[in-house]
Amino acid sequence: MAYGYSINHNTLEIMRMTAVRMVKRGIRVEDIAMGMRLNRSTVFGWLQKYRRHGLKQLKSRKTTGSPTKLEQKNIFKLMNILREPAIDHGFASDLWTGPRVRTLIRKRFGIKMHRDYMPRFLRRLGLVRKSPERRALEQDIKKVRRWKRYELPKITRSAFQSKGLILYGDESVFKLIPHVGKTWTFPDVKPIARVSGKKGIYVAVTSAVSIKGHLLFQIAKTNFNSKTLINFMKSLHKHFINRKLFFIIDGAPCHKAKVVGRFALENASWLSLHYLPGYSPELNPDEEVWNTIKIQKLNAKPIKDKKELQSAVLGSLRSIQKRPEQIKEFFNK
Repeated sequence: MAYGYSINHNTLEIMRMTAVRMVKRGIRVEDIAMGMRLNRSTVFGWLQKYRRHGLKQLKSRKTTGSPTKLEQKNIFKLMNILREPAIDHGFASDLWTGPRVRTLIRKRFGIKMHRDYMPRFLRRLGLVRKSPERRALEQDIKKVRRWKRYELPKITRSAFQSKGLILYGDESVFKLIPHVGKTWTFPDVKPIARVSGKKGIYVAVTSAVSIKGHLLFQIAKTNFNSKTLINFMKSLHKHFINRKLFFIIDGAPCHKAKVVGRFALENASWLSLHYLPGYSPELNPDEEVWNTIKIQKLNAKPIKDKKELQSAVLGSLRSIQKRPEQIKEFFNK
């Protein structure tokens, strides 16, 4: 909940009430969380309780159950450990489970906890159960850290000094057979989503987003290659004719082709090309464009042929393009 300090129940109640009043006055949740030194999800949780049950749900209640045997200083140590992957502390994978935390507490602090108590104990620490985001085993963590700490700040400074614009680019393929998500249904009902059985039909798209809320895209007439990338960069230049573009893309082979490198050098007056660390799609906000379209816009949508597919993809892209605030949010995920 809070960043490394404890808050008594009365103070916490006042903070909840204050946060609700601030939101009503139009103050952003991110600013409230930063000012109170809380996680943004904590403030969102308070707002959700308030909207469902009113102010009474924000009042403090007496805690139940026996107090933990862990000292406060050891609780802080434990919370810091739980922010790191479990594999860094001798376990077989990255995920923290109740039994693993129980084992860690026994080995690190010499305290035995009952296994049935672990879920309640972890919730008291402010932890919640989440589905993990998948990361490639091939990802080089050191390169990712270097990108975040040194390379991206350097690009940001250069863009600021030259009054340029940072754009993240990517490509994606939308197939006739769509992503099918989950649906609410009864336990005895088998849900069915009617989709096309045709294979090999797709629409290829190249796009770029900026933290300013821009989204530009281009339908590719052929498979992705260095030529389609160069043509797309030329179209970006036409759109932002008076600005230097700092274009960030992944290291796909066609992106690193010699012809692309020559193009970047020949057009260095308006183009600065940069590559993300390998196997790191989570660093590219443009990925959220594809996720939004595939999971939300086209989810289980019955599409019969390529013409309908292209129309649906274009409609989805234009819908996102008209929402710059939504595009800006892609950079916060």
